[in-house]
Amino acid sequence: MKPLNDDETTRNKILRLKRKFGLTYGAAAGFAFAVTSWGWDGYILSASHAYFPWLMFLIGLSICVVFGAISGWLTARFQSSLLGILFWVITAAGFAWLMIALPLQINPAIVSKLDPQLGALLTYANDGEFMFRFGASLIWVFPFMLIVGATQLSITEPAVFSTSFFGKIVPLFFCAVVMGLSGMFTDSLINMHFRDAVTALDATIQFVVDNQNNENIDPALSRQMHARALWEVDEQVQESRKLFVGSYDEYFGEFHVLVKFSDQWVDCLVLYNQPNTCHLITGE
Repeated sequence: MKPLNDDETTRNKILRLKRKFGLTYGAAAGFAFAVTSWGWDGYILSASHAYFPWLMFLIGLSICVVFGAISGWLTARFQSSLLGILFWVITAAGFAWLMIALPLQINPAIVSKLDPQLGALLTYANDGEFMFRFGASLIWVFPFMLIVGATQLSITEPAVFSTSFFGKIVPLFFCAVVMGLSGMFTDSLINMHFRDAVTALDATIQFVVDNQNNENIDPALSRQMHARALWEVDEQVQESRKLFVGSYDEYFGEFHVLVKFSDQWVDCLVLYNQPNTCHLITGE
């Protein structure tokens, strides 16, 4: 007969392993959500001369991984699917709130500290539609998070005892795919609108830079690229630049994108992803 202390040691080892798997499972879910919600956004913005393009991703990644890991660990700790669903539903609310608060409140607040000159130009008023946007975000996050929470114990249990590498990573792959899809959907709520305004203006600026000495520029192409939007600030336009959304309307159709050329700030109006007018910001 196996000694009782050996049985206790084995049992404790299995419990620790389950909690470790739960923590890793939750962290993977948070990581996947952050990558698809803000990682792709940061990559596109960095290629479009945006100011602080990776800031939201770094903040979102840190928060989502930590809270996901906590939910996964608690679910494994209590070994209860019902409690697990409760933990993950709370996490879903946190993720949904972060999806809205990060671009509209947290990011501009931190940027204002990093660059006070830019912060003085931002006019991010209190969004009266915040709760509506939060509800829409929760609708996209909740069902995916529910799947992740409800299946955690049943899908991680076999992985704990699996002897193959593939068997151990299946749960991580599963939750990453589910939460990755959730992040892709929620990206369209706010991030996509801000990103499209920046990329549209950056494309116009790049067109003007590339054709500054071109006397045979195609008028039709120039109109298509909305090059006339920059005529008032033509002397300031250069390759080196930083773009950041300065303000927006409640429908995300009208954006004022701030552009920094050297030490000069320019305010450009972008209407439904079409650069309209730009003017120098003076007296700052």
